[in-house]
Amino acid sequence: MGKIAEYYYASSCRDAVERARALDSAAAYVGGGVELVLRRNPGVTTLIDLGRCGLSEIRETDEGIDIGALATLTEMSHSVPLQHYAHGSVAHWAGRVASNNLRDMITVGGAVARNQPWNDMVPHLLALDAQVHVLDDEERTVPLREFLRSKRGSALVMGILLPKANADAFGYLWRFTRTEQDIPLLHVSACLHIDTGVIGQASIVVGGRPGHAEECPQLSSQLTGHPVDHAAFAPVIESAGRLVDVGDDLRASGAYRRDLLRAALTGLEEFAAEVMR
Repeated sequence: MGKIAEYYYASSCRDAVERARALDSAAAYVGGGVELVLRRNPGVTTLIDLGRCGLSEIRETDEGIDIGALATLTEMSHSVPLQHYAHGSVAHWAGRVASNNLRDMITVGGAVARNQPWNDMVPHLLALDAQVHVLDDEERTVPLREFLRSKRGSALVMGILLPKANADAFGYLWRFTRTEQDIPLLHVSACLHIDTGVIGQASIVVGGRPGHAEECPQLSSQLTGHPVDHAAFAPVIESAGRLVDVGDDLRASGAYRRDLLRAALTGLEEFAAEVMR
């Protein structure tokens, strides 16, 4: 793993970023520490602890719900504001991925900053159009999709914003695993706005492909503007295997993942029908 020569307690977010920038690739931020234990770069000699930077709060704002970067999955699962957001989908799944011990350590900031292909929170946050509070040259808030495309090494994730526009949407998450605590062979998340039986807006994201989470605008657009019925979902289910890039790895074949994708979207149809009852 390499030898750690310094453990630095940052006094503020700006202090953490300045220290990371000065040390470049020799430094790494410490939130929950899960990724550092499992996959730390051997070139890292300084760890920058963020525990004193005030990044653990989950609170409602005029813009939506702000989740501090050091909020753990366990804390997110117990959060009252999150239990009411997108019909509780974020809180529900934050309390069910990984194991009890890991949920006490995994932070939302770490999940977003590391963005592993098997991550279960990033696809759902993408589906919900989350934004990221980030500090680098300046403090700014950017769409999560943009942050994932352009993240720089010294950039510090300060928190996640779940937009108010999706507070009353229906959040859906489907993950197929071999055991309850395993990483997914395939992950499908969605956000549906349904009014008087019509899907006004849809967002579908597929993760564990085995690549990183991928937004699926062609599938989403096929649902938008249509009633919640089988006629709307059938072409989406039928075309998904052609429109979504899934592949082989040691855990599953691309053909198997295409079968799982159809099963997930069938589940989305059943979910939409259920919330209409």
